[in-house]
Amino acid sequence: MAGASPTEQEDAWRRASGCYASGHWGPRLERRDTRRRARWYRSHPVIHRYQPLLFDPVPSLLGYSLAEMLEEVRAAYFPELEGALEARFVENTALAYINGGFMGRDRHLVVFHPVLNHPRTPPEVMRFIAKHELTHIVRPPRMVCGEYRVHPPEFWEHEEAIGPERFAAWAWIHGNLSRCSRETSRGFQVHRGWRALRETGRGPYTPTLPFNHERWERLCPGDGGQMMFPPHWAGRPLPVKR
Repeated sequence: MAGASPTEQEDAWRRASGCYASGHWGPRLERRDTRRRARWYRSHPVIHRYQPLLFDPVPSLLGYSLAEMLEEVRAAYFPELEGALEARFVENTALAYINGGFMGRDRHLVVFHPVLNHPRTPPEVMRFIAKHELTHIVRPPRMVCGEYRVHPPEFWEHEEAIGPERFAAWAWIHGNLSRCSRETSRGFQVHRGWRALRETGRGPYTPTLPFNHERWERLCPGDGGQMMFPPHWAGRPLPVKR
């Protein structure tokens, strides 16, 4: 175990004080009293774990290894990422998050909420969430127009490039987990009612239709009652070529 550097302590203070969520980074932080910040540092030490766990405290019910899935996503979409990656199911308010440098420099922990630990959770949804979290490493937060953005514009550009299934993944998440979740300024949050969903089924995963990844609502308005085909498509089937 080792203590955190001053930069890491400052980062922890910013998260606790709400500056990341509010977007008012500089002014709000500067108004904080120095003594109050020092007291917070002493009572909230940031500890890094340099050894990975020897066992998974929450067995996976997905039917596959969470760690292997994360490594597959890293190999396919983030080959530039080096170091160790660790995946865990941990009950927290966030659906998922990444703790960068949790096990040391370039050794990261990706945390998934246990509500996703279900045999009927589609692997496509888990892979997309892993893509989202690992994008935080290659497209880190930064200041944009005087505001601290956890998701700067280049973050969404990168996610769109590697995750065309994002609309289908979010449609599944909202369709199956809406009873135990809510959208807040801090993102998609899971509340205590998630345990009621452990014994319930999960709906099917509907992948994005191959129309240049157009949104489902645009292709199928009126809750899918009528599909809007591209205008250049033929109005009737073409004759079979012989």
